Formats: sequence, C-alpha cells, structure tokens
Amino acid sequence: MALMTLAYVSEARPGLSLKDLKQILRRARENNFRRHVSGFLVFDGVSFAQILEAEAEVLGALMAAIEIDDRHHGLRLLLHESVAERHFPQTCMGCANLAAPVHLDTSELRGLIRDVTGSRQLGLREALEFFDLFSHFRTPEQAALLTL
Repeated sequence: MALMTLAYVSEARPGLSLKDLKQILRRARENNFRRHVSGFLVFDGVSFAQILEAEAEVLGALMAAIEIDDRHHGLRLLLHESVAERHFPQTCMGCANLAAPVHLDTSELRGLIRDVTGSRQLGLREALEFFDLFSHFRTPEQAALLTL
C-alpha cells in the first residue's frame, strides 16, 4: 500500500484548554503508535496545523475521525499526496504549543499558520518546510518548554 502524507489547518473550539490539548496528544500518540502514523501538530492558541504520514487506508480512516472531532472546526486540507518516505519517522506525534504559558517569545510564530497557509494548498516541499520550522526553530531547552 502507498505511503501518503497530508496536512490540514483548522480553528480550535473556543475555550480549548491545555488539558484538552494534552488529551488530544495522549490519544493521538497511543493510536498513531499502533497504526504506524507519524506526524507533527502545531497549536497557536487559535488554530491547529497538522501533518500526518501513514499508509493510505490508515490515513483515510484517521482523517474521517479528525473531521468529525468537535474540538475544532473549519478543517481545510493543505496537502494530500503520495510520498516515498516519512519525513517524521521518529515520532508518532510531535507537537509545538505556541500558546504555552512560558517565558519564551513566540509572538513571531503565532499567526504564522494563517500567514503561510492563507487560502491555498501547499506543495510537499512547502508543507515540510512549514512544519520543520516549528520542530527546529528553537534550542533544545526552548523545545522542552513548548513540547507536550
């Protein structure tokens, strides 16, 4: 079966808490590990951006569940294509929480989800660069503060 990647953005339900985000990540990591799904999630306090990698059938079922999740709305697909290899092979779900209550200035990165994605789809290279920005923009100490 073909390995696929997809990326989407959505708006968080108003009042989504840190506890909610941790629950999303805990369940995603458990399920993704079992299903051999890898990816990365970015949350800026308002919007989600997520990239996922898995076999086509697994990814289709996962997206069906994500689309009906009431913790977000306005899901918009940015990328959906076949890939030769995983870009995030070491993680079943990485995360950058830009809304984390830490002493780290993330103001330049907040809103970047909307700035980069706008109202268009992304090519594979653009999508990977976008998510790499969040997984590599900081020092290991800063990463520890923003990662859940």
